[in-house]
Amino acid sequence: MIPNWVVVKHLSDTGLPKERLQLDMDEWPEIAKVRMERFARGDKWFPTQTSTMPTNQDAIFEEFAGHGLLRLVAADNRKIASWLIEQEGDLFEWRFKKTNNIQLQIEIIRFLFDGNRVKTPRETWALFDIHHRYFKSFIKKQQSTIAIHFTCVPKLVTNRSAILTKGWVVAPIEQFTNSVKTEFENTLNKRIISTGKKMDRTARSAVKELRDEIGKTIHTFAKRSGDVDYSSYELYHRQDIFPQCMLDLYSEVMEKGHLGHEERFQLGLFLKKLGMTIDDQLHFWYSHAIDNAGLSFNEFSRGQAGYIIRHMYGLKGGETDYNVPNCETIQDSYYCSFLHQSLEAIDEKIRQEFKDPPEKVEQAIQALERKVINKKPSEACAILFSLRYHRACRPIWHPINYTTYAAKVKKIIKQSEKENERKSSSNRTKE
Repeated sequence: MIPNWVVVKHLSDTGLPKERLQLDMDEWPEIAKVRMERFARGDKWFPTQTSTMPTNQDAIFEEFAGHGLLRLVAADNRKIASWLIEQEGDLFEWRFKKTNNIQLQIEIIRFLFDGNRVKTPRETWALFDIHHRYFKSFIKKQQSTIAIHFTCVPKLVTNRSAILTKGWVVAPIEQFTNSVKTEFENTLNKRIISTGKKMDRTARSAVKELRDEIGKTIHTFAKRSGDVDYSSYELYHRQDIFPQCMLDLYSEVMEKGHLGHEERFQLGLFLKKLGMTIDDQLHFWYSHAIDNAGLSFNEFSRGQAGYIIRHMYGLKGGETDYNVPNCETIQDSYYCSFLHQSLEAIDEKIRQEFKDPPEKVEQAIQALERKVINKKPSEACAILFSLRYHRACRPIWHPINYTTYAAKVKKIIKQSEKENERKSSSNRTKE
């Protein structure tokens, strides 16, 4: 049975009486606001604060009333829809990982994908010989290893991060987490679109006022959450503090003048976050990309390339103000140097940067390459950070954090007022 914290399940499967699921604009808005504020604070929770399926009807009701009203609002506003999909996706991923019940995880995977395209551990090892040399590494994890049809997990196939045989991708459940999250988000997006088509005038009128209020609240909490403006530092000029993925993409543009659509979006959002204005970005791509062949700047700006750039800034398309994706999303859907390049290419680049390394650096390089082999790109990136800036570093989880930390190490960015206040307070205490 699918747990009730999987909010894309059908309402009829929640076990709640139909009368409790009727839209109530006296009660639901407050429940939705609580959920929204928890998202904005970065909270993670289960409906009953446990990792088991909730049995308390009030907890289930609050889960679906809060999510349900936010979904109604999202159906009428794509910017809110993008925000909601991201927040619900992150919460779902956390819940999925925290659920230690393998059978429950398999049921969720079969619900999101076509059940016939997912094989349980027993079905997997009935189909494949676990003692075959391909599967030796799975012997200790055979009870949590499943198979999913390759059409359901294209990124795992592209990245070669799991075994593909006879049309099935075979791996422990944890390796499918990003793909499961992506399918959850795709399903939620379909539910939002379907909700929008079914909304009548009464429902649209009911959520209109709340939509504006939610939009303002989302904006307010985003500002409170530490969304620092680094534009005055013009860090987009400092390739010496770019994470390797962005440095690779930037170099590709400068040297060859071309990137694929997703990679262009990835680099463009990164440059935008570092303070590059839309006008500067238009001129950057016009100057260096091959899209400008035979075009004036105005023609380039009004064409497809200009449209994509305006889309990044939320001025075209669904008018979504996109954020830089985090490393998990980049590893799953964009370009990550330590996942999508061969070990040989990575080794060559590192040794060009660190020529004739002393023993300690050589050991670090070898440790980095072991992380690459073991499919731990965030840890490999952290080792490269330490090699470059001589500072200990935790696994990298976001390219902006990499850049801002490097900028602080190199004293490009000054300490924030809060950091200074904290130090002053500490000094006063010592005195």
